[in-house]
Amino acid sequence: MKHSVYGKLVFLFIATFFLVCFLFIILLKLEKHTRYQEDDTHQKNVIRGLVNIYDSDYFMDFSSYLANSGFEAIKDLSLIKRIKKNSKVVYKYKGKYCSFYSLDYQNSFFISINCKNYSGLFKQNDNNKVYNLLLFGFFFFLFVVCFMYFSVLKSFEPIKRLRKEVNSVTHGEKATFEDYEDNEIGKIAKEFKRAFSKNQELIESRQLFLRAIMHELKTPIGKGRIISEMIQEEKQKFRLIDIFERLDSLIDEFAKIERLFSKNYNLCIKPYNFSTILSEARIYLMRDDFDSNVSVKYFYDPILYVDLEIFSLILKNMLDNALKYSNNDFCEVECYENSFIVKNTGSPLSHPIEYYFEAFSREKNEKVKGMGLGLYIVFEICKMHGFNLLYKYEDDKHCFEVVFKS
Repeated sequence: MKHSVYGKLVFLFIATFFLVCFLFIILLKLEKHTRYQEDDTHQKNVIRGLVNIYDSDYFMDFSSYLANSGFEAIKDLSLIKRIKKNSKVVYKYKGKYCSFYSLDYQNSFFISINCKNYSGLFKQNDNNKVYNLLLFGFFFFLFVVCFMYFSVLKSFEPIKRLRKEVNSVTHGEKATFEDYEDNEIGKIAKEFKRAFSKNQELIESRQLFLRAIMHELKTPIGKGRIISEMIQEEKQKFRLIDIFERLDSLIDEFAKIERLFSKNYNLCIKPYNFSTILSEARIYLMRDDFDSNVSVKYFYDPILYVDLEIFSLILKNMLDNALKYSNNDFCEVECYENSFIVKNTGSPLSHPIEYYFEAFSREKNEKVKGMGLGLYIVFEICKMHGFNLLYKYEDDKHCFEVVFKS
């Protein structure tokens, strides 16, 4: 399954964010546990020191000793009561004149001293530099990741804009490809503009060339058509008229196909019965022997949503190819509810059928002359209509099937 670059980047940021958050949480918990054990050991050592010096006459020494050990006295009586009531006793020592308690309250350590003539509560000063550094690093990482995430998303805006402009060009609209920054995206936009301009020049030169050829051909055809009207013998006259009309229709076909593949032709999709399309194809084929050389079997006369002018052309091409490449100058047309099939007898193909769906692909040493565009045009126009062109060879017959319903 393919994913977009945008989706991959979002996934990468999210995965990195949660992974690093997980690692930071583990590190913070480990550091907190280590710190807790160190503070617990420190509390016990301090209490042991207090036990060694405890004496009712030296209670001032307790304050000095605890201050030197990193403790400060708490003077808020309400806080003292709350701590003593809600704290957890970690370590204690009861002597004759004094009792010493190590208390854990809200993840902070306290030492409580209760003597006959002195009592006090001391809080251990928090000086966990490693924990604070990790916490700072965690929030700094969150800031950097969020900043980079939105920065990268903003960098995708020119790409989205470029995609819209390319899409507008594809649909025949104009695009400037300007006002991009001088970075990788801007360079891509400039290169695309250059390639698009060159491609437009090639298309215009091709159209000009084809129109010039068709214009030059139209002139002698028109003159020949006029001259054929002057012939007295009716048989020869109508034969020449048919020839010139055939040439004129061929040029019109080339013009339509050129407009279609240069994206200058909009399909006019309407519902038509297959029999109607076949009648139009028969007119384009211009063969007087159609009924004797083409067998048509209607198992169903379905409705196809097609451009009648273009689709009748491809049906005409299929019939023309079937007759030209047939061993007996005969072909069959079978029409079903979901498809129609054109069959003709002949030798097996020397290449896979995909080879003949490419432009200018023909059989080598083929006696029948042609440019190898017939199947290419049929395949492309079927694709434009959303139809499938299938092929199989069975019982010494080539079978081309156009499937227009799933």
